[in-house]
Parts: sequence; C-alpha cells; structure tokens
Amino acid sequence: MDIPSSQAERFFYRISLRPKTYLITGLAFILLCASFFLQLRIDPRAESFLPDDSPALLYRNKVEKTFGLNDPMVIAIKSNHPNGVFNASTLALVEQLTDQLEAMPELDSERLVSLATQDAVYGNSEGMVVSPFFEHAPTDKESIQAVRKRVMDFPLYVGSLVSRDESMTLIVTELLNEDDAPAVYEQLLELSENSSLKDFEQVYVAGDGAVSGYLVSYINADAARLVPISVIIITLLCIAAFRTLQGVVLPTLVIVASTTSAIGVMAAMGDPIYVITTSMPILLVGIAVADSIHILSEYYEQQKQHPNWSQQQLVVRALSRMWRPVLLTTLTSMIGFLGVYASSYMPPMQSFGLYSMLGLAVAGIFSLIVVPATQMLFIKKNSPMFSPSNNEEKHDYFSTLMASLGNRVLKHTKVVLSLAALIITFGIWGALQLDVNESWIDNFRSTEKISLADSAINQAMDGSNNLDIVIETSNNEDLFKPENLKRIEALQAFLETQSGVGGTTSIVDYLKQMHRSLNENKNDFYTLPNDETLISQYFLLYSANGDPAEFEEEIDYDYRLALIRAQLNSGRYQDFKPVVENVQHYIDTQFNNEHIKASLSGRIYVDYEWLNNLLGSHYKGVLFALALVWLLACLSFRSIQMGSLALVPVLLSTLAIYAFMGFTGITLAVGTTMTAAIGLGIGIDFSIHTLDRIKLLIKEQGIQPDKALAMIYPSTGRALLFNFFAVFVGFGVLGLSHVPPLSKLGILIAFAVLVSFISSMTVLPALVKLLKPSHLGFIQIANKKHTASENEKPLTTGAK
Repeated sequence: MDIPSSQAERFFYRISLRPKTYLITGLAFILLCASFFLQLRIDPRAESFLPDDSPALLYRNKVEKTFGLNDPMVIAIKSNHPNGVFNASTLALVEQLTDQLEAMPELDSERLVSLATQDAVYGNSEGMVVSPFFEHAPTDKESIQAVRKRVMDFPLYVGSLVSRDESMTLIVTELLNEDDAPAVYEQLLELSENSSLKDFEQVYVAGDGAVSGYLVSYINADAARLVPISVIIITLLCIAAFRTLQGVVLPTLVIVASTTSAIGVMAAMGDPIYVITTSMPILLVGIAVADSIHILSEYYEQQKQHPNWSQQQLVVRALSRMWRPVLLTTLTSMIGFLGVYASSYMPPMQSFGLYSMLGLAVAGIFSLIVVPATQMLFIKKNSPMFSPSNNEEKHDYFSTLMASLGNRVLKHTKVVLSLAALIITFGIWGALQLDVNESWIDNFRSTEKISLADSAINQAMDGSNNLDIVIETSNNEDLFKPENLKRIEALQAFLETQSGVGGTTSIVDYLKQMHRSLNENKNDFYTLPNDETLISQYFLLYSANGDPAEFEEEIDYDYRLALIRAQLNSGRYQDFKPVVENVQHYIDTQFNNEHIKASLSGRIYVDYEWLNNLLGSHYKGVLFALALVWLLACLSFRSIQMGSLALVPVLLSTLAIYAFMGFTGITLAVGTTMTAAIGLGIGIDFSIHTLDRIKLLIKEQGIQPDKALAMIYPSTGRALLFNFFAVFVGFGVLGLSHVPPLSKLGILIAFAVLVSFISSMTVLPALVKLLKPSHLGFIQIANKKHTASENEKPLTTGAK
C-alpha cells in the first residue's frame, strides 16, 4: 500500500511493517512478568487495611508485645447433654484435644487455655488453694460435680471459658508463627473430625487465627475456580462476535498481557495479595478485552466495505479510526481505579487501584501496538458476522437487534428522558441511605464451617470479638493501689452495660476471687480489698501457689500496666461502633486523670479505625473519578458541552447503584465502597464511543443527524453490545464468588455497566436529538441545508 498521509496512519503503517518484532517483544514482556509469580504471598489479616505506620496499629502491636497477645485459634466443644459440658465424655474430649494441641510444634503449648490446663482458685482451712480444675478428666459423678462447682464458682471463666448455660467450653491456643495459620487450621479441622464424638457433642474451629488461616486457602480456591470460567465465557463471546481465529486469539493475547502484568509487577514490588485484590484478574479479563473487540469490529466493518483491500490496508485503516476512542476509554477506565487508589489510605484498596490501572494501561498498549502487529501475521479472512454486501440494510442478528432498539429510542425520546429522571430521583434517595457495615467473618459464606463456628461461639459464649483497654499508671506497683483498681472495676462495669458486650476480664477479677477464697469462699467477699499491702500480698501468695504466668495477659511484671478485655458477640461495624465511641467518651470524661489513663486497642478498635473512614473514602473516590473523567472527556472532545453529555450515562449508572443498594439493603463495605468509582471509569467508555461515532458521521461525513443517529446502532451499537457483554460477564462471573464482598462488588459493577450501556444507547442519543450540540456538527448541517434551500430558489428579474 502507499505510505499514508495522516500521522495516525503513518504510525500504524510502521507497526505493520515489523509484526514479528512487536509480537515477540510483547510475549517477552508477558514471560518477564510471569516469572515473578512465585514471589506472591497472601495477607488475609484485617489489620492489613491500616498502613504500617497507623497509630492504632502501632499501638496494638505494642500492646500485643507487652501482654503476649496473639490471634487465637479456638476449638469450641458444644454439648447438648443434660449436664452440659460437665459429663465424663465431654471432659475426656477436652483432655484429649488439649493433649493433641500441646503436641503440635506449630502451637505455643505454654499459652494453651482449656479446662484441662487452667487453675481453680478457692479457699480451704489452710488458706488459698490454686490447683488445676482436674489432673485427668473425671469419670464419676461426684468428681465431675466438684469440677463443675469450681469452674462455675470462678466468674473470670464463666462466659469466657465455659458458657453461662454450661453448654459450651473452649480450648484456646496460639500460633508460634502466623505463616502456619492455613496449615494449622486444616489440622485442627482434621482433629475435630477424627474425634470420637457422642451424639450430643459438636466441635467447632474458629478464632481470629483460624479466620486468617482459612481465608488464604478459601480465596485461592475461589480465584482458581472463577478465572477459568471468566476466560471461557469471554472466549465464547469472541467466537460469537467474530467466528474467526484472530477474533479469538487477539483478545486472549490482550487478556493474558493485562492480568499477567498486574499480578507480576505486584509480586515484583513485594506487595501481597489481599482479599480484595484476588478479584483483580477476573475484572481485568472483562475490561481488557473491550478495546480489541472495538478494533476487530472496525476491522471487519472495513473489510465488509472494502473487500479488495489488503490486510495491511484494513489494519491501518481500522486502527487509525479506533486509536482515539480506545486511548480515551483506556484512560477513563484507569481513572476509575485511580479514584480508588487516590482516595484511600488503606493498603489493599491502594494496591487494587494501582495494579488494576497498570493492567488496563498494558491492555491499551497491547491493543494499539501488539494487536495490529499480530493481525499482520494472519491471512485475511472474512468474518461470517460481517459478510460483504452492497445492501447497507442487511445486518446480522445483533446489528438488527440494535437497529430495532434505535428505532424505538428515536421515536420515544420523551419517554426515555422521563425514565432517566426517575432513576435520578431513586438514586438520590439511595445515596442518602448509604451506611458502612462490615465484619471480617463476612468474607465467608454463612454456610461455611468457619462462619457456623463463629456464630455458634457468639451465641453460647460472651463473644469472640475483643476490644482491649490498656490501663497505664504513673509508677511501678501503682496497680496495688485500691483507688486505681476500683477505677478499673468501674470501667468494666460500664463496659458490661453496653449492648453487645457479653463480659469483661481483668486483673480485678483475679483479685476478687483471691479475696473471696481467703474469706471462707463467701460471695459477699467477691470484692476488691481496700488495703494496698494486702493486695500486694495476694499477688505474692498466688505466685507461691500457682503459675504467675497466668497473669501475663492481664498485667505487666512491674504492676504498672493492666489490660481489660471486653468480649463482644458481634464483629459488625454498626454493632461495635457505639460501644467503641461510648467507651472512649467514658474514658475521656470519667476515667483518665494525672495518675491513671486508659487507651483503646484490640481487633475491634483496629477495625473501627479503618471502617470509620470508609464512607468518606467512598465519596472522595467517586468525586475524584467523576471530576477527572469529565475533564478528560471535555479535553478529548474540546467541548465542555460534549464532556458533560458523555458524563450523563455514568451519572445515571452511579445513581442507579445507590438506588439498588438502598432498595436491597446492601451497605458500604470493603468491596462495595469501590463500585461507583470503578463503574464511572468503565461506564463512560460506552458514551465516548457513541459520541465519537455520531461526530464522525455528522461532522466529518456530512450525514443528516436523524440518519446518523440511526446508523450508530447497527455498527457502533453492535460493537458496544459485545463490549458490554464482555465487561458484564467479567464482573458477573465475580458475582459467583464464594467470597461475599467480591460477589457484591461483581454484582454491583455489572449492574452499573448495564445501566451505562443502556443509557448510552438510549438517554444519550435522545439528549443529542433534543439538544442538537453544535460540536457534533448540527449547526454545520443546518447551514448546509439552508444554503441548499437558498440555491434552489427560482431567480426573479422584477419584470411583471
């Protein structure tokens, strides 16, 4: 072919001259990125949503180090026996499982808590006695009853070790290395399943450590199941759209490049896979394929119109026409993820936004460079879906479908715009209903073993979710002072008045038990002694009779720091938010003074810190993406009016998301908070392609507006239909995820894409017909018509 004249055609002409060079370079890049896959690691912790330098996280780490706290693994034994857990079989089961856990090298045997390891504190004629609840599981009724009495007579353990109704008891252990969590969780499940259980017994495995452990294998299995499904569906879609080999190979090449680069670079940078970033490959599969669908559609349209052109001519013409909308839609899609990245300080959200942007950038580059180069290696072949014909009205099924839609839209523009106004109304209402709610256990389906275990423990026990309050006094041994201990006791009492708080534990509970044991076990003496010297003697006496390490989680060795642990029966934000805020208010107004102060910590407080900023982060991300997308559209079309028009469909889709969430009761959480920003960036692709083609037909080709609006449906509309299918399927497959936050993310963005596509094919043409934007060439066409009508007037001479 002759050397083209336009800059764009010359660029793609040069690419067409060296197809193997660009293809080999692209494949080498893919292999380089894939080589980093072995460095991938998963971070399933809830703490990962706070940056490493977060004050709340740094303080929590300090507290854990001071008091030796770690995320626990919990085995819960439920007994429906008339005597609850206090029967020979269940106590033997507790002993058996405790022995098995002590033998596991991955667990800290010194931090194992169960009825078989803990001590009772009671008094006898000789004074205070500290002895195990049992050395070996008792078998006779009298011994079992004695164990029951000692356990239930020790308030510290009622609700935390044995449920108040005596139907459940816990075995709590800790990992020596958090990396062993996935394997240990599986071992604990195996232990529980291989135990000889009676009909009235059930065993559950739960706890923060178990959740983190199982989440690793859970999200791996979920991704391994969904990615192939997504790829298969997209492949079938490409087959349906083009029915040619290059129509399948080229989109697949872009998909592989996009996903491999995003994951490979993430691994190379040392960033882990978080729960939310596991969705990234699936999302990129759907989004990355859209550009190559448009390019191939234009290629086959050109082939249909110019059957005698060479492969090189067709490739250069298709790319010279499509590079601008492809580049623009790539940038707008990236902006959606940029909104997620820029508006959040949470590492998982930043990672998700950053590496998704990278994947989309690579998809755009491959679509504009590697795709045309690779096309040159294919022999020119017609697509059955774009058969050459001189009859412009002859279309395939999909073109006919879109043409039919166009006819209805252009005949009923007022109805279309009225429906758009209705969406706006419901969307504003939905936005006002938005609220944040999240629980880490929500990462699992309610039917999963870990979820059932968590639910069972929270129903029977005081709660499995911990809010820690660290007490700090001015000097060593200040915790011997009765006035300080009474302030701690009052704070515990306040905590226990809060809804959702099942119970609290602190060193105060040990001191009360010791005081009672030395006063004939009388309940009236379950109080704090008023004598500082007596309190110090109690600690000394306990050290002589029992294991002082039992206080390790309640007090430091200098008796200056203490820990109150409150157990909450729900880890959902809306449930624990009022507790955290009420306790903080109490601490600020009634507890802290110059001698003693309290600070919040623990899992609940860490979750509160990052969830409390989620709503603001959501709106910042949406506004940021909205402003950038609008600015880019205005610059691209060189018109504020056109940029604003392009924004209409995505505004409708955003409001439709809010309406949908409002009606269905879906709250903002890890997944759903990103939907609007991502939907904005992806959804505007449809309106950009629509407006770009209308402008080409009216302004550049001089076609009458009504005819031009009708013409966009069978051509551009068809390409957008398959673009929509690809993106919708990509996110729709994510809706099949077993991880509920990812499932909701997929469903909501798929819904947003649906609304964006429909709006671009209905509301946008209706607005164009109504407003007649001058930038699209309406004035130019009107002037031509006026000039033509003037030229057609008969000449007059003035003679009668």
